[in-house]
Amino acid sequence: MRVEDLSEAERRVWEAFPLGEEVDFTVEKPDEDNPAGGAGWGPERTIRARVIAALLMRDETPQSHRVPAIRIKGARITERVELAYSTVRHSARFLSCYFERDPSLYWTRCPQVSFNGSHLPGLSASNAQVDGHLRLDRCFFTGLVELRGTQLAGALTLSKATTSVTGLAIDCDRLQAGRGIMAVGLNTVGQVRFSNVKVSGTVIMNYARLTAEGKALNLDGMVADGAVLCKRMMIAGMISSRNTHVTGPYTFKGTTIDHPGKMAFHGSRITAEGGLYFGGGFKAVGTMRLSHSRIDRELNLEGARLSYPGGDALQAEELQVEGTVSAHGLTVKGRVELTQARIAGSLNLDSAKLDATNTSGAGDTPPTALDGDGVSIGGGLSCTDGFRAEGAVRLADARIGTFADFTGARLRNPDGQALDAAGANIGRGLQCGGFTADGELTLIGASIGRHLYLNDATLRAPSGRALAAWQLEVRELYLRPRQKPEGIIDLRHARIGVLRDAKETWSPRRQDGLAYEALDPTLPAAERLVWLTDDGDGYVPQPYEQLAATYRRLGQDADARTILLAKQRKRRATLPVYARAWGLLQDVTVGYGYRPARAALWLLTLLVAGVIVFTLNAPPRAQPGQGPAFNAVIYSLDLLFPLIDFGQEKAFQPVAAGQWVAYGLVVAGWIFATTIATGISRALSRQ
Repeated sequence: MRVEDLSEAERRVWEAFPLGEEVDFTVEKPDEDNPAGGAGWGPERTIRARVIAALLMRDETPQSHRVPAIRIKGARITERVELAYSTVRHSARFLSCYFERDPSLYWTRCPQVSFNGSHLPGLSASNAQVDGHLRLDRCFFTGLVELRGTQLAGALTLSKATTSVTGLAIDCDRLQAGRGIMAVGLNTVGQVRFSNVKVSGTVIMNYARLTAEGKALNLDGMVADGAVLCKRMMIAGMISSRNTHVTGPYTFKGTTIDHPGKMAFHGSRITAEGGLYFGGGFKAVGTMRLSHSRIDRELNLEGARLSYPGGDALQAEELQVEGTVSAHGLTVKGRVELTQARIAGSLNLDSAKLDATNTSGAGDTPPTALDGDGVSIGGGLSCTDGFRAEGAVRLADARIGTFADFTGARLRNPDGQALDAAGANIGRGLQCGGFTADGELTLIGASIGRHLYLNDATLRAPSGRALAAWQLEVRELYLRPRQKPEGIIDLRHARIGVLRDAKETWSPRRQDGLAYEALDPTLPAAERLVWLTDDGDGYVPQPYEQLAATYRRLGQDADARTILLAKQRKRRATLPVYARAWGLLQDVTVGYGYRPARAALWLLTLLVAGVIVFTLNAPPRAQPGQGPAFNAVIYSLDLLFPLIDFGQEKAFQPVAAGQWVAYGLVVAGWIFATTIATGISRALSRQ
């Protein structure tokens, strides 16, 4: 290109190039220097693209230790800067320039390029190799920025850049950046794609404003050797972060994602070695998915607000967290899914508010606020400090290393289960002091290493079971609620070390198969019988036998006999009429063998009656002149004891009324012999 063919503006650039000096075409008037109006700039600040290309391709020898470079400020670039498939020897910086067409750096190799503050219809730089930085700060793009497969030894900067594109706005798929990506305050209409990007260094997108139909920010497959900071962004659309791998902190603190009724954050299979952070006022309208992700150090959701009414607000099934999950103050409108998640540390949901009320009106099944079935927590679960759940909290088959603490929590699911921990294994204790459950508290088959604490709790399930604890295993059960539970207490086949209750709050219960080692307070048998008679299953023998065995271990044999007598009386009510009559006779005579003094009293009464009758009316001898002398006492004893022969019964033959008295004593003797034998046999067999 001949110098004489250049315009005055181009000549200035040509002459400044060897020394790397900046050529400034601005007039120091903000309105006139704004690149948005660059289409109206005249020839005095217009440069043809072919001039720029010629200079960048020229083999220029440095002069006076100055490095040749293009440095242009405030110019209008006409035509297209076409550098595709070329090796550019010199760096270029275009500051606040206006480009009529999108520059082409497709498969180009160059030292460094900067378009800071410029207005461009797009940029084509896919597969380019830049030995330094690619700077696009404060640029305004009206077309696609193509950086697919671009390799940068330095950084990509997009801070405060703006795009207005329908569809894809910035495409950095497979880009490699050796010194990070800086996009603070990026403002785009159209999708920003950072899929499969490999970055050494920090990615910073704080304060970005991204709007798109569907995916607004695509981070799928990104590998970042450093931190990824996405704080206080405003996203209208979805963030997709599937299979993203970040070695440093991965943070979205204070970010807002608005994608109602759809996926807001798609983060399946993330690997976040430095932790994943959504606290600091994070808000997501739409589903947030972290399924199958692995997070080291911490997953932070403190103060976050998630909303998907009637659907899944958080999907985190099979999530792995090698540290803690901090969700203090989390607010959720919708369902939280944590099934089969594994948390090495603790899960903190203190002050959280979970509301799974189906506001969409679809479906008739009771809502689930937190689904943690099969979750494994190495430390503890804390749901205190005003924790609230509208909908079921499910922890079936969960494994919790230390404590599950629901002190003061309020769980409401009146048509179903308020808390379902069936089959759960809790290493130390389940704390529910001051706890309120509107709905069933389910602990069927649960195993608790130390204690289940329900003191001062409120349990309400009027039409069903307030506490379902079949086969529960626990060392200590504190069952002294604030008031009588509304609903059945089901403790069938539970295994409890010490059962601590209060008679003021006894309510209907089912306890067939319940086994315990001690009761606190023990209480007299007469008071404990009330506890047994409320069993909704009617008569079942085991609860009586268990309570009697407890009294025997304490040396309170009289109380044990009282309980076993009550068992027989309860059983009698279930028998046919003839059997009930026989049982009543045993009860009246010997108390089913548990009241032996009663038999002695009856015998003494009959003996005295016989002595009086036969003393007043001595029977004549059966054979005159033979046999022993008559003794009214011995004669009466001979009649009463059928298996003992004193010789009096055979020697004397009563007549008239005395004969009927004798028959009565004989019959009574046989009845007593039979009932005493039956009762004693029963009593001994239970001893």
